[in-house]
Amino acid sequence: MERDYSLECLMTMPRHELEEFSLRVISRMVPEEAMQELFTFEQEEVDSEDRMKSAQFDAMLRMNAIALGEVKAAFAESDMAKQNTERMTRLILWHFYAISFNLEEAVTLEQHCEQVEKILQDAPGDAFGWVKVLTELLHTYAEINEKNQAQ
Repeated sequence: MERDYSLECLMTMPRHELEEFSLRVISRMVPEEAMQELFTFEQEEVDSEDRMKSAQFDAMLRMNAIALGEVKAAFAESDMAKQNTERMTRLILWHFYAISFNLEEAVTLEQHCEQVEKILQDAPGDAFGWVKVLTELLHTYAEINEKNQAQ
């Protein structure tokens, strides 16, 4: 059986394999020129640590959105296009959660996977739609973390 990157798969798969494969998928989905543009900052963006963090945060969000926006087209011609698209979307969303924003301390993997399954019901088709979804997801994670902290 192929890995589907759902909760059970993510919990049993070695982390280094997840990291390596998700980085390879993202580098395949986001062209090098786009990466350079995303992570090249203007002087005013690096004048202070807060502005630099904000610019990096924005670049990471956009990188993941671009990768997610390319998944459907990348697997459109495959034999199991829908299944492959969902698998790779889950993997990139795991990368967003665990690597890009290091949210494992704020939100459990179970909570993350629950949100991913909701997103997959009506996933956007392009990077612009994914920017909105990822931004909303970060807000949802903040709310979940706030509730967890209150308990």
